[in-house]
Amino acid sequence: MKAVINTIYESKLATLKDKIAALSAPVQLTIVTVGEDPASKVYVRNKIRLFDELGLTCNHITLAEETTTQSDLDDIAAKAEHAILFQLPLPNGLEAPDLPASVDVDGFGSEALGQLVLGQNSILPCTVQATIDIIASHFGENNFAGLKVAVVGRSNIVGKPLAIELINRQSTVSSFNSRSDLESVDWKRYDVVVVATGAYGVLESTQFFKGQLIIDVGINRVDGKLVGDVKHNFEVEPMAAITPVPGGVGRLTCLHVLGNAVKLAECAQG
Repeated sequence: MKAVINTIYESKLATLKDKIAALSAPVQLTIVTVGEDPASKVYVRNKIRLFDELGLTCNHITLAEETTTQSDLDDIAAKAEHAILFQLPLPNGLEAPDLPASVDVDGFGSEALGQLVLGQNSILPCTVQATIDIIASHFGENNFAGLKVAVVGRSNIVGKPLAIELINRQSTVSSFNSRSDLESVDWKRYDVVVVATGAYGVLESTQFFKGQLIIDVGINRVDGKLVGDVKHNFEVEPMAAITPVPGGVGRLTCLHVLGNAVKLAECAQG
C-alpha cells in the first residue's frame, strides 16, 4: 500500500503545483498551537516543511499552555484573512474557534460542515479527503455508488464527516463507535473498512479477507513504535489491502492541508 500512497501523493502534488502557478492570489497558511504536545509538533513540522518546499508562506503562532485563554484564540480567529488552523488537541478545555468557511482550511467549522451535509462543500476535512483518495485509487473515482463501507469511529474530524461524504457519493454506509458490539460484526460484508477510533487493537487484521480495503486512520504509540488502530497478526496475515502507519493516511492528510489552502486562495481570487 505504500506504493499506492506514494503514487496518489505525487499525482495530487503535481496538480497542486499547477494550480499554485496559475494563481495571482497568495497561498498562505497560519497554524496556531497551544502548549508542547509532541504529536502536534510532528504534524506542524510536516505542514511547514511542505509549504517551505514550495516557497509558500506558513506562519506558526505558538502560545503558552499556562496563560492562553479561549478569548486569545477567538481574537486570532476573528482577525484571520487567509487559511488558518488551530492544531488539535488543545489543552485545558480550550476549543478551536468556529471559523467561517472562507478561512477554515481544516473544514471543521459549522459552516463548512453544514455545506458538507447539504452536498455543497468545496472544503472537506483533510483526513476525509485522504480517505476518499485511497478508496478512489482502489475502486475507481466513479465507483463509489453501491460500495459497502464500514466507518468505525464517530469523531467530528473523521468519522461523521466521512460517513456523510460517502453517503453524498451514494455509498452504503454503516457507522460504528466505541459503544458498538464490534466483536459480533461480520466485517467481511464490507468492501471498505475505515478504522478511526484512536485505540490500538480495536480490530485485528485477521478479521479481514482478500479483496477488502482497510483504511487505518489511527495513530498510537505502543512500545515506543507508531502504530494504527488495527492490530496486525504477522503469522496469519490476510490478503486485504491495509494502509500503513506511519506513511499512510497521515501523509495524504498533510498534503490536503495545502490543497485546501489552495482552494481558499482560488475562492479569494474569484
